[in-house]
Amino acid sequence: MEADPFAYLVNGHSIHAAYLFKGGHWRMQLGSFSADVPRWLHGNDRFEVDVSGVTFKVDYYTSGQGRGWFFGGDVDRTKARYRLRGSGERASDVMTGFGPRAGYRFQMNENLFISPWISARYLFNVDDVELSEQRYDQDRVSIFPTVHIGWRF
Repeated sequence: MEADPFAYLVNGHSIHAAYLFKGGHWRMQLGSFSADVPRWLHGNDRFEVDVSGVTFKVDYYTSGQGRGWFFGGDVDRTKARYRLRGSGERASDVMTGFGPRAGYRFQMNENLFISPWISARYLFNVDDVELSEQRYDQDRVSIFPTVHIGWRF
């Protein structure tokens, strides 16, 4: 089990369950997430944005022990909700992201681990949002660095 603590700091959640296959090289992960995206991160002061979704990741650990360097892929399905400040107008969009990821898993003790990683996802079926002639531009590529903290059972 693991989580992204940043999600909790921005009024969201993050919970992921994973399975490490025998041999310690391959790991699958299924997760759920949500967050109120801070304006300093999305860069548009006219809009409030929140997201929620599910993610599936597959990683290969080079050490064969489920720790150290890993490389893999990430696919997610995300619902984004947009609100235009001042008017209260709203819009939403559902997008799918897919791309590579890489990171390092530090095994702190037998159970506790910390895993910084970064992904670069291409977002499919994403459109710019326009409310009351105000535009929220969407990027097709999303670079996402974060840190997960987890517990290995």
